[in-house]
Amino acid sequence: MIRIMSQRDNSTQKLRDEIKNISAFYIYQFWKQYKIRKTLKNTLKAFQKTMNELKLTKTPLVIYYSSMASNFQTRQDQLNLFNMLKVKNIEYQEFDLVDNKMVQGWVKQLNKYKLPFVTINGIFIGGYEDFYSLFEQGGFLQRIINKDYEMQCINCNKQRGGGDNCPNCKWPYEFFKKE
Repeated sequence: MIRIMSQRDNSTQKLRDEIKNISAFYIYQFWKQYKIRKTLKNTLKAFQKTMNELKLTKTPLVIYYSSMASNFQTRQDQLNLFNMLKVKNIEYQEFDLVDNKMVQGWVKQLNKYKLPFVTINGIFIGGYEDFYSLFEQGGFLQRIINKDYEMQCINCNKQRGGGDNCPNCKWPYEFFKKE
């Protein structure tokens, strides 16, 4: 009799241990899913906040930069860009990529360009060098900000015709747009 009871107690104890292990596994899975949901919810909130800020901004010029840039050239380009905009009194909206995970994903897709990224009226212009060349080319920048390219060729000032290129000077209407 003593042997039978000890076997029963032993199997009962094994069953209890197995239930504890199963319970621990499900608790772990639950918390893992909870953390994933919480992260997704926070990311979605950050994305919605960024999109709302973009909709509310009245400035067509948006600069994406990183306050934690480790590359010296990147930091120098960012400083030069911000100083140039301040000196010329051009309004712009800035977004720090360190604060926004969704925009960081967008940046990874544009790995052939260096920070800072510049968009005008929602069109990706490029990095600092691309923006600087537009800035130096006789008023192209202000005309792009004003969306003059929708009505006429910015290069030759002729009325915009059909197609993607100007029939007069053969320049693309949106020559400044980067893919």
